[in-house]
Amino acid sequence: MIKWIISVFTSACILALGITPAHSSSPLPVTKSNRFASNLQYTGGTGTGYTLEQIRWGDHHNFERIVLEFRSPQPDSGEDLPRMKVETEFYPMGMAIRLPGSKTKSEGFLPTGDLFTKSKLISGVDIFDECEGGQHLTIIPARPVEFEVFTLPSPPRLVVDVMLSRMPAMREGLKYSVRTLPLYGDQVCLLLEKAADAGVTPRLITDADGNVFGELGLFDEADEAFAALNRLKGSLGKQFSLSVKSRGMMMVPTVLP
Repeated sequence: MIKWIISVFTSACILALGITPAHSSSPLPVTKSNRFASNLQYTGGTGTGYTLEQIRWGDHHNFERIVLEFRSPQPDSGEDLPRMKVETEFYPMGMAIRLPGSKTKSEGFLPTGDLFTKSKLISGVDIFDECEGGQHLTIIPARPVEFEVFTLPSPPRLVVDVMLSRMPAMREGLKYSVRTLPLYGDQVCLLLEKAADAGVTPRLITDADGNVFGELGLFDEADEAFAALNRLKGSLGKQFSLSVKSRGMMMVPTVLP
């Protein structure tokens, strides 16, 4: 059965929030540069059929590190990474890592639930299967943070370093989300299909308990959100319960009102 997925913000969504990416689909760095930023977009890797072998976490005092290690289907074919896209998200803040080149997790893959119990910066990492195949990970920070991303060979690894944001405390106001109730099973892929028919690109986000919601728009003003809700009820309201919910920069959605 297809599991939950989370779709990343597109560049258009980021621009709609008034946030300019620091990189526009830049190649994945191959060395650490100690250049942390809140807005990142990277693409890289050409391999397919890779396995997500394990995820590791470590505390390096002034930053924390997450390492994704992969196993190639042909270990002797030369160094490469699975195809991937790495991009920061906002409302709530996080980092999405799409791995269409990674077909599965290893049989010995350890759950990540207890991996971040000692972390001061990271709440967790959600892992999902995408509708079209491949893995999708979302790093969920506990506080406003900045990221640095680079890769390592032998074995192929993606490294994400996370540090406390050096910017003043975020004071962004609330945004207003047009969203569904929690989605289960095939409802996730059905929403993607029906939203595309309605000319909408949804974003799928989770709460702290792993429930998945479909977000069909994020707006600065409540009246804009309610206007969008009324437009969407005709095309999507018969299959999905839609409502408007407010959310801050670091607030994950919740089932409760």
